[in-house]
Amino acid sequence: MSCTTADFQDFKKKIASVVDSANSLEKIDSWLKSQQCIKSVQLADYLLKSNPPQRDFIVEFNMEDGSTVKKIVNIFDLGNHQFKFHELRDQ
Repeated sequence: MSCTTADFQDFKKKIASVVDSANSLEKIDSWLKSQQCIKSVQLADYLLKSNPPQRDFIVEFNMEDGSTVKKIVNIFDLGNHQFKFHELRDQ
């Protein structure tokens, strides 16, 4: 399955709900990998040292025209296995 640019708005709502209720990075990773229009998912091996710290998932989407688009799913790591979706941005 492939995505359209309009799907990104819907994706942002879904990922926000998943991230806010997840209690591990593995659960977020698994959910992302289970989505049909996603080709690949990689958790960046760095932690952005902000307050609160941030994590990035690099997500590659299969687009309707046959191309792929990489986006960053940025989340806040609130500690105690709590996470909050921050933004979906271009790589």
